[in-house]
Formats: sequence, structure tokens, C-alpha cells
Amino acid sequence: MNEWLGQKAGVYGYGKTGKACVSYLLPRLVTPVVLVDNPKPEALAEMQREAQHHFEVAVGPAIPAVIEQLDSLILSPGVPLSNPNVVRARQRGIPVVSELELAARFCPGYVIAVTGTNGKSTTTKLLGHVLSALGPAHVLGNIGAPLLGSLDEIGQGDYVALEVSSFQLEAVERFAPDIAIYTNLTPDHIDRHGSVAEYARVKRSMTDHMRSDGFVITNALCDEFAPQRFANQAPTFLQYRSTPGNRVRGCWQTNNMIFVDLGNELYELPRDCVKLPGVHNLENAMAVILAALLVGATPETVIERLSTFTGYEHRLELCRRAGNLAFYNDSKATNPEATITALKAMDPPLALILGGRDKMTDLAEMVGWVKRKVARVVLIGEAAERFAAALSDMGYNDFLRVENLEQAVPLALKSIQPTGGSVLLSPACASFDQYSGYEERGEHFKNIVAGLKL
Repeated sequence: MNEWLGQKAGVYGYGKTGKACVSYLLPRLVTPVVLVDNPKPEALAEMQREAQHHFEVAVGPAIPAVIEQLDSLILSPGVPLSNPNVVRARQRGIPVVSELELAARFCPGYVIAVTGTNGKSTTTKLLGHVLSALGPAHVLGNIGAPLLGSLDEIGQGDYVALEVSSFQLEAVERFAPDIAIYTNLTPDHIDRHGSVAEYARVKRSMTDHMRSDGFVITNALCDEFAPQRFANQAPTFLQYRSTPGNRVRGCWQTNNMIFVDLGNELYELPRDCVKLPGVHNLENAMAVILAALLVGATPETVIERLSTFTGYEHRLELCRRAGNLAFYNDSKATNPEATITALKAMDPPLALILGGRDKMTDLAEMVGWVKRKVARVVLIGEAAERFAAALSDMGYNDFLRVENLEQAVPLALKSIQPTGGSVLLSPACASFDQYSGYEERGEHFKNIVAGLKL
């Protein structure tokens, strides 16, 4: 039993993470209490049915009084530290941690944590694919299944490829992965963190408690993740570089070869063992190569596993090809930078579906790439009006506004027929205006595409 867990623990939020927390705590605590601010009536009814005699439920105005009775409070990623009830708990000295913090304290595996703005899901999935050649490997975290809910499946020394979000890192105290991987950083979640500088600081905090035998792997092209920017200098820092430049301690490419320098040996891998398109996927692969070689994989094993990885669902996923037409599901692109990455990797002509819940990030660079590559944009969701204004202001007027994906897909297809091309769903927005998450949005897109008569 963890030293700070008392007889009554609160679980704030009841999504995937909240449910995993309750399942973990039930055998260990007398009465878990689930706190939810503003649940929809049907969600509240389902929660109360599941609670029965197993746990309590506190909603909205009832939460402050319940906070007074708690010995500890565990946060789901969607609950910020600025939440008034969380502030109240901390003021009263009640320990407040994230699910990640709690789970990591009891995890027996070798944890390789991946964070950054874009590419972390693909990197985590690819990492698990490579590490599975060495032994049991678990792909967990922000990518889907919470770490806490999988602890019983993880054996001593198993590999854990763990995607970590900035939301999860806000309420950690001693989380210390064995290896930390950083992909990149672009403006995102400013509504939560307040500034890019604070967003970057929260990301870097993942290494604050790492030991001297740990490794931090960073993108040499990302200034915010330069080794000297990290508060804890105890672990060994390695970098990877996808573009020509100075040789780095870590991984770089030249002349269609990937070179790795870990200090005592130089490795060479063919560039074409990375099958995913785009420079961004080369960077994801370089981070994985470094981590895999650090834990003892041979170059031959790494090459074989990279060569058999064809992608991650909802991230530039080719979901249908018919003659000279192709359809790509990039629903995981929930910010403009992710959409830019997709556009860089794609060949025109393109029809692009944009929109959803707006994160209010700058659109200028994305519109520049749209002007270069996209034949028509179809806008959906809450962000449609602002996106339309941004496109128009920069001289791009070949766009349409519709209500939903059912309307958007046929219009996008029509714009590239009969000559052919690709329809790309890469929304540059969150999905919560119309969907429960990017996965549901991506599945809906794929179902619509599958039903097209081509």
C-alpha cells in the first residue's frame, strides 16, 4: 500500500483513466469516491449503476463537501490543477497525484516514456513493435490503455512503451522513466497551460526525477528540448537529427544511411528500413532506434522490426484505395502542426477535410501548406468559421463549409474526380464538438469511405 493512500480516496473523472483507477483501488481501499463536475444525464445514470455498493459518486455542487473527507485525490488527465476543487484539496494538504504517478510507483517493468506534441503515438507504437522482439512489451498510457489498469499484466523487467501527455505530467511527484523520449514541441494546449513556455516546462518535467543510469532522447531540431534546457542533468542525453547538420551524440542520417553513436560503438542502418512516409516518421524511427539499441537490441533486429511496421491507426492511415483514388485517415492530427506534417508527407492533388473543436492556435503556416498542396478544403465543426477566415485572409478561396463528415467526404471526393488524387482527413482540431475522441471520428470517416460506390 502506498504510504499516502488513506481509507478514502477520490478519483476525479470517470473516463478510461478514472475507471482504471477505481478498478485498482477497490481491492485496496474501503470507499473510493468518483468525482465528476458536469456529467451528461445518461453518463451519470450509467455511473450510478456501476457504482452500486462498490464506490460513491459525487457530482458538481456536492464535490466540495466530499473533498473535505478525502485522504487522497487521483486526477484523470482531463482535470487540471487549476480546477477549484483540486485547488481546495491541495490547500487542505490532501495529496493530489495523476494516475500516471500512482501507476509508476508500482510498475515492475522497464519504462520507456514518450512525450512531445506530435508523433508520440506513432513512436510509442513503433517502440512496442521493436521491443516485442526482445521480450514481453506493453504499449500503454495516453495512447489508449492506462498504465494503472495493466499493472497486473506486467512482469518484472517487461518493457513498457508509455505515451505520456502534458496533462498527465501536471500532477506527478516522483515519476522517473528508465528512458525518456521527446519527439518535438509546437504550440498546443495553450488553453490548459497558458503559454508555450509553460507547456514546454511541463513536458521537460518528465525527467526531473530520473537517475544517473537513465537516458533522455531528444530531437536535435527542437530548441525547447535541447539538453541544457532540462533541470535535471543526471541522466545521459542523446539526440537525433533528421536533416543535414553537425554530427550529434546519438543518431543522424546521411547518404541514405542512419548512423548511431552511443559512445563506444558506431552502428549503421539503411534508411529504407523505415517504411513510413515523411521526415517526421524518420525522426520517430530514429528515437526508437536509439532506445532499442540502448536496451540491447541488435541492429539486425531493429532493421527487421522497422521494416515490418506499416503504421498507426488514425495517423496517415491509408484506409482505402480505388484506382487512382486514395483515402487517408489522419484523425489523430488534432492541431495545425500535425496537419502540416501530414501535408508535407503527401503528394498532390489533395482534398483536405479540416475542422472540429478549435484549439485557437495560429493557422498561418498550415494555410501556407494548404495553398501549396490542396485542391479543395472542406470545413466541418465548430472551427469552420475561423478556419474559413484564415484561408480567405491568405488568399485561398477554394473551400466549402458543411455540417459533418457525411457531407464532407463526398464533396472532397468530387473535387479530385475524375483525374484522381487523395482525400485526407487531417482536422487540425480536437474532435469533442461531435465525437467522444479522435478514434471515433477516424472510425466514422473510415466507415463513410468504405461505403462509397467507386
